[in-house]
Amino acid sequence: MKYILPVLLLLISGIGFSQTSHQFQVIKSGVVDFKAINNTWYASVQNMEMPSPEGSSDKAKLLRLKRDLELKYPRKKISKLETKASTPEVFDISGFEGNAYNNRVPNDNAMAISDAGILMSCTNNRVVIYDTEADTLMDTGFLQDFVMQFNVTASRYDPKMIYDQNEDKFILTFLVGTHHVNSKIAVCFSTSNNPIDDWNVYLLPGDPLLTDHWTDYPAIALSEDEFFVTGNLLADNQSWQTGFNQSIIWQIDKHSGYGGNVSLTSQLWTDIYDDSIKVRNIHPVRGARKLYGPNQYFLSNKNFSAESDTVYLLEITNKISSSGQLNQTLLSTPDHYFLSPSGRQSIAKLLATNDSRMLGAIRDDSWIQYVHNSMDTTTGNAAVYHGTIDNFESTPLVSGVILSDSIKDYGYPNIASTGIDPDEKECVIGFNYTSPLDSAGVGCYYMDTNEVYSDFNLIKLGEAPINTFVDSLDRWGDYFAIQRQYSSPCNVWTAGMYGKTGENGTWIGRVAVEEACRIPTPIEDSLNPAFNNGAIFPNPLVDWVTFDFELDESLFIKVELFDTKGGLIKVLYEDVALQGENRLTFNGFYLNQGMYILRILNNDKVLFTEKLVKQ
Repeated sequence: MKYILPVLLLLISGIGFSQTSHQFQVIKSGVVDFKAINNTWYASVQNMEMPSPEGSSDKAKLLRLKRDLELKYPRKKISKLETKASTPEVFDISGFEGNAYNNRVPNDNAMAISDAGILMSCTNNRVVIYDTEADTLMDTGFLQDFVMQFNVTASRYDPKMIYDQNEDKFILTFLVGTHHVNSKIAVCFSTSNNPIDDWNVYLLPGDPLLTDHWTDYPAIALSEDEFFVTGNLLADNQSWQTGFNQSIIWQIDKHSGYGGNVSLTSQLWTDIYDDSIKVRNIHPVRGARKLYGPNQYFLSNKNFSAESDTVYLLEITNKISSSGQLNQTLLSTPDHYFLSPSGRQSIAKLLATNDSRMLGAIRDDSWIQYVHNSMDTTTGNAAVYHGTIDNFESTPLVSGVILSDSIKDYGYPNIASTGIDPDEKECVIGFNYTSPLDSAGVGCYYMDTNEVYSDFNLIKLGEAPINTFVDSLDRWGDYFAIQRQYSSPCNVWTAGMYGKTGENGTWIGRVAVEEACRIPTPIEDSLNPAFNNGAIFPNPLVDWVTFDFELDESLFIKVELFDTKGGLIKVLYEDVALQGENRLTFNGFYLNQGMYILRILNNDKVLFTEKLVKQ
């Protein structure tokens, strides 16, 4: 595979902070027709070893740090935690069995769902596509289906999925290989809103700096025009702790990927330091209700420390073509977060919670919310840290809440917004859970518009303990997938890992926080503007649309909204409009980004035709 590295640019931003950027052109590998693939073998290799806390590796050191914390904050028996008054409740929870077990652990669940309800679920090497509206399995396959025709035979793992609500398309990312010679990042762009159609496939270099390192732990996000992938560069044949070299950020023009261009225009950010400290396990922030741009934000913390209060806020300030820079801001939480203890089961086997790295982050106009593993020091149990950064673009202020249970241990949280109006912090936080009384299952908390948390909500009850490895510690995560369905934003879809007899299961869950989604609140300034005959405003629209028109006589009218291909989206109105000044208003909040045609008719006579753009 050919990679071009024409530019090296050093950027310095802030006292003690530094980074380097590189311009890349990544040549397209080819096009994959997912529905036409028929692979008989689907071979894979799974390493079945977990570390002993008595060893000399950094994995063992991490376990010893956790053991020391458990001695300092021992488990405490608490009969009942305080229940809040007016605790919010979710409306409905449902779900179904996801990807079948294929002897790979952990599941590394990834998932995305389109506005039309097409859901794509990935685990370590399996791919399943569902039509949730028709309750139909559309297709199944494996990650190697996307790369095998390009002579890629190394292991495929760590899938990540995202749905682009602006383009109505999917992006699938996964890792290939665990050695610098064969390491790559597969980035696959769907060519339509149906994931069984063609995909454009590009293979980013896993050793982009040619320093004999490979890429691990991907995380992804979208802006209006770009796609971002973060990862860690590791040394060959070493653990992810001892072999850590640095964390990197790929910045990619997503439109060239959707269009199947011969090469991807991209930029790589490296050497991201806080003084002499490498900022590690960088996680991109996703749009809570919509996509933003051109600036993109990222988070990190001191995720390998026993306890800390440090949060790193990173910002790429512009698109690749506009010579942006990477700014860093060092923040401190009011209280410490901690390494999480291992999860307990009804058997002696414990479940690994790893470190306290950022696992999910979303943003709105004025805030960022994020989640990661931590400990509740009052109970000694594994918990979820839910953090908020208010005013992140001007004067950032961090706050945090520990979500925990008196008996259950929580692990691998992720977060999705259910807010309707700008800056509503309403969200669902999903995670895996386990306890000495419960087999490992899937649960969530709902935080309402008043920022009050629900009680624990069960998404899927575990059926049996997780018991794959021969050691005392088993794999449990490492990722939990969650996404708001943008066409129905009071519905959040999740994909978590749960215990089954003899295997590990994936459960696809739907959490509905309302029976019917609330209508966005109209912007006050647009409610009573002066009448302006023939004007449609605002245009481009954000949510509410107003169109003023004047009739010489009272007429029976029909108001229709079309896409640019002539497809009817909605009949908005069908009744009499009176002589004189008339004002049409409608809510365009749930429209996808693009151009639309508004048409008003009297019988078959077209009275008005206006173009309308949704940002």
